[in-house]
Amino acid sequence: MDPSFNDFNNDDNIRAPDKSKKEQLLHDNRSEYEKQMDEALYLSIQEFKKQHEMNIKYEKEIMNEHAKLINERKDMFRGLLFDLNKLVRFDKDIKEIYEIIEPIIESYCRQCINQCEIDTLTHDRIFKVIGNVRTNKNAIEILKKILIKSE
Repeated sequence: MDPSFNDFNNDDNIRAPDKSKKEQLLHDNRSEYEKQMDEALYLSIQEFKKQHEMNIKYEKEIMNEHAKLINERKDMFRGLLFDLNKLVRFDKDIKEIYEIIEPIIESYCRQCINQCEIDTLTHDRIFKVIGNVRTNKNAIEILKKILIKSE
């Protein structure tokens, strides 16, 4: 073994522990006004933190409700859009109708709009064409509430 290695393991190189110190806190010599201000500041900070936590919780609830409603609306129209999309390759009229109603349904699902006014001719054409498609009639009834004839 290397003799220099033994030099590092020598117990004489260990430092003695520090001595204990006793400290005493200074007497609080602030005025009563300063003490009350510090207490008020502390309470204000605690109230702010509590309010902030409540706001974050409320925002999360709102976002969850929004996402839930989006999913519910998408589920309502999923079957209709799927059935129309299958027929788009074979029928020109259905393709035109699909290109009109798909963005409207998407906007409705994302809660950007609740209703959409379209001219009478387009309205009648849309429901004449999709009325012949075998699909969920409930989705068509909801679509009738969204697409409103303009006068």
